[in-house]
Amino acid sequence: MGEANKRKKKVAVFVNGWNAENVYRYLDGLSKHTPDFSIDYYIFVCHAIYSSSDTEIKSMSTIFDLPDLRTFDAAIMFVPGLNFTEVINQLITKLERSGIPVLSIGMQHPGFHYIGVNNYTGMRQLCDHLIEEHNMRDVIFIAGSRENEDSNNRLIALRDSMRSHDLPFSDSNIYYSNWEIGMVMYEFGARIRNGMKLPDAFVCANDQLAETISYVLTDNGLPIDSVIVTGFDFLEEAQNFYPSIASVDQRYEAVAELSVEALQNLFRGEEVPEEQLVDCVFHPGESCGCLTCRNDDLRRRSVARNIPRKFMTSDIVDGRFHAMEKEIIQSVDYEDLKEKLHKLFCNTIGQEGDTFYIMLDPHIVDFSLSDMENYPQHHFADVMDTFVAKRNGQPITGGVIPTSQLLPDDDPAGPNHFYFFVPTYFESYVCGYIVITDRLDWMPNKFFHLCESRFNRAIVSYRRNMQLTALNTKLSMLMEKDSLTFVKNRTAYDRYIKKMETQMLSGDFEPFAVVCFDINNLKPVNDELGHEAGDEYIKKCCKLICNTFKHSPVFRIGGDEFVAIAVHDDYQQRFEYLQAMRMRMEELRNDTTISPIDRISVASGMADCNEHVGDDYSAIFRRADTRMYDNKRMMKADMR
Repeated sequence: MGEANKRKKKVAVFVNGWNAENVYRYLDGLSKHTPDFSIDYYIFVCHAIYSSSDTEIKSMSTIFDLPDLRTFDAAIMFVPGLNFTEVINQLITKLERSGIPVLSIGMQHPGFHYIGVNNYTGMRQLCDHLIEEHNMRDVIFIAGSRENEDSNNRLIALRDSMRSHDLPFSDSNIYYSNWEIGMVMYEFGARIRNGMKLPDAFVCANDQLAETISYVLTDNGLPIDSVIVTGFDFLEEAQNFYPSIASVDQRYEAVAELSVEALQNLFRGEEVPEEQLVDCVFHPGESCGCLTCRNDDLRRRSVARNIPRKFMTSDIVDGRFHAMEKEIIQSVDYEDLKEKLHKLFCNTIGQEGDTFYIMLDPHIVDFSLSDMENYPQHHFADVMDTFVAKRNGQPITGGVIPTSQLLPDDDPAGPNHFYFFVPTYFESYVCGYIVITDRLDWMPNKFFHLCESRFNRAIVSYRRNMQLTALNTKLSMLMEKDSLTFVKNRTAYDRYIKKMETQMLSGDFEPFAVVCFDINNLKPVNDELGHEAGDEYIKKCCKLICNTFKHSPVFRIGGDEFVAIAVHDDYQQRFEYLQAMRMRMEELRNDTTISPIDRISVASGMADCNEHVGDDYSAIFRRADTRMYDNKRMMKADMR
């Protein structure tokens, strides 16, 4: 059997999208080193950050609960960037229960195969370089969060370097940023304006924090080279920054190569080491005073040339998801939403690629409900409805599928694919997920988050639309309902007849009969027993009409006048039903044991739409009305 005919393995990968470039380097490494036609990677992307609310964090991280890991052959937990201890622990529990092999990238855990980056080696190189080459004596470490293992390992390397060079370093030299650049801007901007003595160096736990400190310095009037600033991660942006950031490369492509090798060995039933480490490497830069080590100017020229291209691509992608947002906001109901999204994505090919899915919880059909407790809280429903599904540019009719199936179709033996899953949610209601295929290049540009945020923002407006639609429908029903009998009123009758007249002109209508009713004896009941008794008498008469033509619309068009439009089975049995009604009234009239308001009497007349060719509705109604008055005169004569 050829390679292309073998069923591929399925590997689930859990990442945080804000650690975008490191995740990209790792996934790109998986792509380069995975043999053709061997593995599909299902990437579950969470975008939770410390500034997110608790509800948002729970909803975002629910994407990690989406896959049924029993249907996978292995899993990869890419820990750097996951940030939240509770999220990591829940994911670990899920992975432990899965019974499948797990590669843990960046964090050791019993039973998992650990592949890590030796943060210590590169960070120690960086710190020793600053002390020995640039005479650093006083340092402030801009840390990530207190519980972050990567940040803490970098701090350990800094402490050890300072200690080995007999230099002081204490907790007062550490600032915990929680990876929030806004906090760093505010805190150190205030410190500098308040006369803070600058250290010899700011050593930062990542490149973005280093760039932020550099901006804080210049924003407060200090020279760009007034303080050494270093980062960690060796991101493209930091390499292109001015001054280029001295940083540490974690070599995630090498980590990916080890990961693929481990997966292949696991699938073959061979032994895999419980622990493997990749040494990271320090790269000096302009920000530490090393001005000629990288040919930075040439790199920056190349980057500057491609800035317009980057904006063009970003505008195109943003335009596509702006169109999606617009269609969602303008949808009037569930089916309209489905039709609009299908038309947008399946009739045209955009930057999202030719294999793309939007899967939504069918609960969204009732999204007008105001009580969100009626919806699943922070978990996916058992089934998903296929709103958009296309593979290789061809639409797929998926229907409702078990959520554990993930996709409405399968490509078990084709080329390797990377399926990126992002959640859609409204507050605590996780309403589905979007799947974008093979767009690894979207990761560093954070386009997955753009797609997710655009959809989730639009769903807020969509729900508001559904609530307004439900309210308008309710108001319309109230406006068209008779307050005494609760059948439809004259307003509803006029609207119904207008629609019927249009259908009759087109020739496209179901056969019907008009039945006119007029209540007898209402004035004597009012005069003798009072208006409350008269109202009760009207309701009893109305009930008899409704029970006679149970499956047809009944209207109260005046104080004692009603009209029924007999349709479907009621039309077929119209003569029998009307005769039975008249016989029932005769029985009630002769029953002396019941009260006067129970001896209901209603005159009636009926006309058929097929009696005369070319009749419009008005002509049919006039015939029915005339026959009703004939019946009324006859009933009065019988009562004398």
